[in-house]
Amino acid sequence: MGDEYLIGYRLATHNSALVVDRINVSKSMTPCLGEKKETLILPRKPSQTLQALLNSNEDEFIEFATQQTIKLQSRQNISNRAHNATDSITLPTRCYAVDFNDDSVTISLLK
Repeated sequence: MGDEYLIGYRLATHNSALVVDRINVSKSMTPCLGEKKETLILPRKPSQTLQALLNSNEDEFIEFATQQTIKLQSRQNISNRAHNATDSITLPTRCYAVDFNDDSVTISLLK
């Protein structure tokens, strides 16, 4: 089956300026429950880590992962002197089965 990883993502802006844009990857310390569902295959360079692979293919992974639930949050503070807006998009951390091959990686959501 391959290794299991916990992967999440967060993007946050303050007044339209990017504050956080990060994919978090951690090898699962306990077995994840569930069956393989949706799958994504990405090209891989030799010895490339999963974190580096996801960072270099961020758009493809985010499109794949957003087929699941995402959390959107928007806050605005308006006063006589200022308007502040904070927005965030969070993909909750989920467990994925990851199979490393010589020239690709197969990432499957476990549900």
